[in-house]
Amino acid sequence: MNTQIIATIGPASSNLNILRQMIQEGVNVLRLNTKYVSVEEFDKFYNKIKNFKKIKIMVDIKDRNLLEEYKNKKIDYLAVSFAEKEIEIKKIKNIFNKNVKVISKIETKKGVDNLDKLMQVSDGIMIARGDLGRNISIEKVPFVQKLITKKCNKKNIMSITATEVMPSMINYIRPSRAEVSDIANAIIEGTESLMLSEETAIGKHPVLVIKNLKKIILETEKNLSKLK
Repeated sequence: MNTQIIATIGPASSNLNILRQMIQEGVNVLRLNTKYVSVEEFDKFYNKIKNFKKIKIMVDIKDRNLLEEYKNKKIDYLAVSFAEKEIEIKKIKNIFNKNVKVISKIETKKGVDNLDKLMQVSDGIMIARGDLGRNISIEKVPFVQKLITKKCNKKNIMSITATEVMPSMINYIRPSRAEVSDIANAIIEGTESLMLSEETAIGKHPVLVIKNLKKIILETEKNLSKLK
């Protein structure tokens, strides 16, 4: 499986047994979103996952004032919300050691307009489709998603497709046909990673979500050569 799975941790997936099952089903990166957890809750989640072998940790940071709180943690990716200016990304990279890959989250028109400059200083780009859709209008998101993915592939930069990957599975045991098509198209376009948010953080079926996503990825990747 070439496409990476990033899963957000939350109340639904904080149990060690659930986390182990998610990893067994195919999770590559576990994400902690500081927007929804306090520093104390972060430490609780972090201590549960920091010793998992072969699993990488992503921290999603919105409050820039908290950067110092996390700089000494052993993390692999730092996702910067509402990234717009390359100078800010440079400053953040200087705070963390060189082993931490900094991901710029594209969520605004300014972020889209400044994409090329952000790509020059970022280790990866996240297409955060939720806020992006609210800020540039939802009908523009598919084209922007494809454009960003294409540019990332050309520059050999990590691309992450995020937000509402399988929202129906927050409550139900199967994804919708529209969600399956959305996932498959993201893979066909060349996304490197797919990120789950509420599906694994607060959803009823976090392990089943991973199992279904893995099946879609494998089926799509198996048939990619037929499109060439």
